[in-house]
Amino acid sequence: MNALSNTTPDVRPLPDEIPVLTQPIQDVPPALVSALDARAAEKQAFMALSAELLQQLRPEFDRLAAGLVHRTLETAWHHKVNSPPSA
Repeated sequence: MNALSNTTPDVRPLPDEIPVLTQPIQDVPPALVSALDARAAEKQAFMALSAELLQQLRPEFDRLAAGLVHRTLETAWHHKVNSPPSA
């Protein structure tokens, strides 16, 4: 079901046995091999974006982490200073 449609997809029960490929396919059309290789290369390039984005965001992560640590220690110090002494 997608956001643009109000119809539900056909729901079919799973077969009792799911077929398993037991022998390699001998005659894979070259166009299909090329399409699969292109899809794999596209996925690899797309996933490489994560490393690039993380690298670009690293200064912001560092700034946010430093701010969080500072606020946490300020709060801990405030509680330590303002808590009654233990007997």
